[in-house]
Parts: sequence; C-alpha cells; structure tokens
Amino acid sequence: MPICRIATPCSPDNSRQWISRSSIGASQSERFKLVGASPSEQEFLVIDDVKAIAAERQASPAAVALAWVQGRAGVVSTLIGARRLEQLQDNLSSLTLKLTQEEIARLDQVTKPALNFPADVNEHLAPMLAFAGAKVDGRQTTALPWLTASSTRY
Repeated sequence: MPICRIATPCSPDNSRQWISRSSIGASQSERFKLVGASPSEQEFLVIDDVKAIAAERQASPAAVALAWVQGRAGVVSTLIGARRLEQLQDNLSSLTLKLTQEEIARLDQVTKPALNFPADVNEHLAPMLAFAGAKVDGRQTTALPWLTASSTRY
C-alpha cells in the first residue's frame, strides 16, 4: 500500500496545454516552439472538457484543473506554476472552486488511462477473489458465482 500519491498535473500556465485545436498551425509563441509537439487527440479531449467546465463555471481552465487535482484521493498539496500575477490569481482561485460530482465524474472519465491486459480483467476479478462479497472502503464487492454456489468456504 503506498504511503502517499504524487500527482503532477501539467502546469496550468504551460501555453501548450490550454491551446485550442484551431490554434495549431497558427503563429505560436517561442515557448510553445520549444516545448515541441502538439497535444495528442486524447489530450485535446481533456483540454476540451476542462475548458467547457471552466466556461460553464465562469472560471479559468487553470482553476478547474487545479480544483480537480486537489480533490483527488491522496493529494494533500498541489504545486502551482505561475510566472505572472494573473496566473497566480487563477491558480489561487482554485482553492474556492468546488466542482460538482458530475464535473468530477466527467473529468475522471476523460482522464481515465486505457490500460491493457490484465488490468481490464483485474479491475473486476481481483476484488471478487480478494473480498468475495465483503464491503470494502464503502464499496460492495461481489463474489464469483462458483464460490457462492458451494457450501464449502474456500
């Protein structure tokens, strides 16, 4: 069991991360040119959702991203990267921004990593084998059907 988790979100002031799809190919800052490649399609999905939530909440994308990261399990501190006063104010505004459960679920879904075998199998099978129907951390697990069909407890 890990003692802590380290969450390192991209710096919200990183000009590469808050660009729009339409700005690719347009004139870009020197800093952007140093960073390199454009965001991937998956990164654009995250950027689009963060920007949409920010627009709905009348907040900056940086505030939404930092509020989401700060609300993650195991995150006790968030490092911010601000070079200008405006960026610092955006970052600090995340401390008062409380995302709804729907917004959190939306960001959780779009940032969920695509893991290959055996992770997809273990997501459901491991709790069945380890906890066999017990409630753990507030989540009810299920037991494998052939375990519950037998009167003999393994």
